[in-house]
Amino acid sequence: MPPLRYPYVPVIVNPASGPARPVLSVLNAVFNQAGVDWDIFITKRAGDAREKARQLAEGGAPLVAVYGGDGTVKEAAQSLARTATHLAIFPGGTGNALAGDLGLPPDLTQAARLVCGTPAHVRPVDVGELNGELFVLRASLGFETELLRGADRELKDRLGKLAYPAVAWHQIEALTPTRYRLTVDGQEIQAEGVQCTVANSLQMGLGGLTLAHGADVSDGLLDVLVLRKMDLAALAAIALSNVVGEDVSAEVQHWHAREVTIVAEPPQAVAFGGTVVAQTPVTIRVVPGALQVVVPDEPEDWLGLSAIGPMPL
Repeated sequence: MPPLRYPYVPVIVNPASGPARPVLSVLNAVFNQAGVDWDIFITKRAGDAREKARQLAEGGAPLVAVYGGDGTVKEAAQSLARTATHLAIFPGGTGNALAGDLGLPPDLTQAARLVCGTPAHVRPVDVGELNGELFVLRASLGFETELLRGADRELKDRLGKLAYPAVAWHQIEALTPTRYRLTVDGQEIQAEGVQCTVANSLQMGLGGLTLAHGADVSDGLLDVLVLRKMDLAALAAIALSNVVGEDVSAEVQHWHAREVTIVAEPPQAVAFGGTVVAQTPVTIRVVPGALQVVVPDEPEDWLGLSAIGPMPL
């Protein structure tokens, strides 16, 4: 298969994502060297990446690149899913969870070269759907939702990768279990816990930790999890599961589904990356292979070597 090379690359840039970097100079050097025409579109507020990606896709752009974090990628992906336009991710945020799942290089120069002839291919990636809203990582209820809502932009700018753990320590002691009634592909299940997650990706973003094993962003399935409790012992068990490469934590209940309905008692907010999109009861389904993402032919396992980071979408 010949390497990918796009003659024109529109790049959506979120200037508020992650640490300060010389983004424009790096992209200019890479694209000029490769003889690739390119444009920059700067986001100023929430929703800008979604709108610009929609305009580009409707205009027939074969590719849209995004420099930013998981929130910016989520917005662009919502517009590019179910279209013929490919997505290139230039990781620039604090967490970069989807980039980690796909083995994308964290270095901007290397990531940009993937659309300029470095060996790469297009990988179909699933998305989840709730009331017409799409997500690429996960929908969360309970602890994670409140954690993400509690870490604002100022805190992330000040603490970087430690922002989410800092908020978590203040919230863990106040957690109370919720009763969940799940209908997983027609099977009714009763569960109780401090968090329910419907995920396409199980990356926690904490030093490469995953909540459970067996997830694949291209398998046509969502992963449904209920975390019974969240404390140091539970985190230690999850960490051990990552070391041995299989689920050994009794605190994580895990099912696979094409569709799941969730009823919570008491009712809970459902959020994508800290942004509330619905209240229970809700039905969430998978849209297999809806997003076409540029990935390297030889993915890197860089996320597992990273320092402690935030929980993603």
